Amino acid sequence: MGFGSALKQAREAQGRTVQELALATKIRGDYLRALEDGQFHLLPERPFVRSYLQRYARELVLDAAPLLADFDRQAPAINRPERPPVLAQRRPSPVRRWALIGLAGAALLAGGVTAYLALRPAPTVTVTAPPQPAVQTSVLVRLTVSSVPSGARVYLDNRDLGPTPVRSFPVQARERAQLRVEYTGRAPLKEAVTLTRSRNLRATLAPGNAGRSTLTDLSVPKPQATAQAAPPAAEAGASSKPAPTAAVTVTFSGASWTRVTDAQGRVVFEGIPAAGTVKGFASGVTIRTGNAAAVQVSVAGAKAAPMGQTGQVVTRRF
Repeated sequence: MGFGSALKQAREAQGRTVQELALATKIRGDYLRALEDGQFHLLPERPFVRSYLQRYARELVLDAAPLLADFDRQAPAINRPERPPVLAQRRPSPVRRWALIGLAGAALLAGGVTAYLALRPAPTVTVTAPPQPAVQTSVLVRLTVSSVPSGARVYLDNRDLGPTPVRSFPVQARERAQLRVEYTGRAPLKEAVTLTRSRNLRATLAPGNAGRSTLTDLSVPKPQATAQAAPPAAEAGASSKPAPTAAVTVTFSGASWTRVTDAQGRVVFEGIPAAGTVKGFASGVTIRTGNAAAVQVSVAGAKAAPMGQTGQVVTRRF
């Protein structure tokens, strides 16, 4: 598989669009499409293309080294200078002959220097340039914002996300971000939020100056109303059964985009968990992952086994 096909397959396996990745990598969308399709004539100079390819691979949690090697094998020479024209051969006088030899030597030396400057590897682009923050560019979380009343304008770090409801908007994971929700005639809401995971927030905007607008995290589960009914049952002599263990246990040993759907096709989990995360699911789930070696599955308490090889996109039902 070529580097372009590997990039495209990894992106589609993660369910992400070119526009989302252009936003995350700060690379033009037409350059990303040209990389996936191998359209070298639409790309800039080689040093920039190699830097884009490395950043794109890091965003998709892929090993950039084999992709760069395949790019160097496939990509045509960029900015190679043409050879100086060969002087017409005559039988000049000895003086003229030595003058021509001197001119030819000077031209060859100049051409060699130019070729060296144009064709030498460009490590300065990837070595001396400021390193890209891997965590912030490679991990995306989803932000959902609703409001009362609906139609309020949502801003994240002064970036306009549009009117509510804003559903599953992809943003870079970070420890702190400034959320602002505004609606004409209502008290605006300004609050710092943590975006290390996907969030589902609801802003209740107070009318005018009648009160303070509030923010509710809908992704936090509410306590069960029947949680305190257990002690009376125990006192009455009812036998308490242990909580059933999950039929399918998934352990993440590394970064891997993963989607889990139940037997009815509904998505019960989607994201890139941190290494060491363990999740449990009911039997009959379908797991699709973009890095099969980092996802280990145990069924009914059996020994966990990886779903496949490193970088392999795998879909299996358990």
